[in-house]
Amino acid sequence: MKHSDLRVMIVEDDPDMIDLLGLILKRGGYDPVPALGGRAALHKLQQDPVDLVLLDLMMDDMNGWEVLEALQRDDSLRSIPVLILSARHQLEDPNQTESHADYFQGYVVKPFWMNDLLSLIGNALD
Repeated sequence: MKHSDLRVMIVEDDPDMIDLLGLILKRGGYDPVPALGGRAALHKLQQDPVDLVLLDLMMDDMNGWEVLEALQRDDSLRSIPVLILSARHQLEDPNQTESHADYFQGYVVKPFWMNDLLSLIGNALD
């Protein structure tokens, strides 16, 4: 599979962050798939799964942990790798991070370096 064939869903409730991440993904050679909020993401994934999910934790309609749990309950979606994106450092929420640690491949704290994010995405897709 060519790099450009890899689709990465951006699950965010901030349209500006979706745009920024979309540009980063395109620059990295990926095909970004925007989803404004957790409910929209789950609906889109049911229709058309992706290769990886970038998941924000703090969203209004449904938090990232709830989205992650929904993905894990769905046999058709649980194998999709997930990278957590958050403005909060994971150590600020150790109970959630530890109880969900088996469900995600990495944790990216905003603000992040573009190359670091692209490297984590590449590693999660290998």
